[in-house]
Amino acid sequence: MVLAIGEFSLHFVLFLISKFIGKSNKDKISRISVLKGMLERTFILVSLLYNMPPALTLLAALKIATRIKDNDDKVSNDFFLIGNLISILFGMAYYVLIKEFVVS
Repeated sequence: MVLAIGEFSLHFVLFLISKFIGKSNKDKISRISVLKGMLERTFILVSLLYNMPPALTLLAALKIATRIKDNDDKVSNDFFLIGNLISILFGMAYYVLIKEFVVS
């Protein structure tokens, strides 16, 4: 339930941010970007639940490596940074909520 509400809220927040900061056509939120975001937050949640914070360094390295592209296909840096920070914060919030209300 926590994850469903969180994911819906996050999608709405990112949609609003893309309207204010993103480029008109290039920063639209697609189904694949939503799926990748969910997978990323699940990875963050699992690594925090199992006390493996070094895994977050791996995630950061993978994200940087996947962003090396041609100039024609880059999203705006502001949208990319804000979107990733919000995604990481949601993953951490899931961790706190699950640890406080489900695990204990």
